[in-house]
Amino acid sequence: MYKPGKRIVIVVLVLGLAGFAFGVWVLLHPASVFVQPWRAVRAEAPVKGVLLGPYPVEEDFADLKKRGVTTIISLLEPNVPYEKVLLERERALAESHGMTVKNFPMGSILGQKFGENYSKNSKAAAEAALSADGVAYIHCYLGLHRARNVQRYLDEHAQVQAQTYATTGAGVSGADMEAEDRATRLFGEDRFEESLSALSAVKDKGPRMLRLEGWSLYRLHRNDEAHAAFARALALSPNDKDARIGMAYSDLARKRLEQAQQDFLELRRLYPTDGMVLQGLGNAYFRQARWKEAEAVFVETLRHDPGNGEVKDMLERVRRFMAPDSAPADA
Repeated sequence: MYKPGKRIVIVVLVLGLAGFAFGVWVLLHPASVFVQPWRAVRAEAPVKGVLLGPYPVEEDFADLKKRGVTTIISLLEPNVPYEKVLLERERALAESHGMTVKNFPMGSILGQKFGENYSKNSKAAAEAALSADGVAYIHCYLGLHRARNVQRYLDEHAQVQAQTYATTGAGVSGADMEAEDRATRLFGEDRFEESLSALSAVKDKGPRMLRLEGWSLYRLHRNDEAHAAFARALALSPNDKDARIGMAYSDLARKRLEQAQQDFLELRRLYPTDGMVLQGLGNAYFRQARWKEAEAVFVETLRHDPGNGEVKDMLERVRRFMAPDSAPADA
């Protein structure tokens, strides 16, 4: 009976170990030439507060930040060894770029789901993306099966269209991203006219740029124009929280007090602890001289945001107006 020589056995073992090591390296480098052909392709749909795609490698993070991404929704399964490594790697990269990673594990092998929390975490991931401040980026390994499962929930239950993100530069030109980045920086420096000037170079503005334009116009007391900019943002993204808040504040500034009150009441139903929403509702009551309602809302606002000096001042003003009503009749 033929027995393989020791040298052949060693060669086979070495080749086996080399093949295993190469396989592990490929799994840990999802943007390599060996994996790239199977990664998700970009979609042409506009960004509407949620992006979906494959695992973000280091060079993707700068672009994601330019797109306004603040939250990474990772569907990787930490019980799978290589996905655990990738999850730890992206947490470190996200932290260095000022982003937060939220993990909703969804096990999948070759598109076949496993694990009892697959459906529950799919829904939870979608809801976390919708409630995120700023843009959320949902991803799995290739941006295919798990991410698309979450996208179905977004489409069916939240009426949010999500743009698939695959590679740097997808969907928005570099010049437009630079213009938005510059406009955002100028807005943060209270240079609102210059922020608008930077945005004027962009022909087809998405919801995020229209929101920025609206707030710049609002700060310049160009309230009718601000209202129109927020309306255009909402036409593109009906669930855009920031644009809805902007619309309510521009109505308040245009002295459409009952409309602003209704807007803020609806927003409070959706976002009951949001300080900006509560402050706006309190201001709407104040403008209508509805002192008791204004006082109650300002007190509620300070319960959630105790350091808000502007609200403290408004509460003092309200109580000064209320003082004559609460004084004894023969005083």
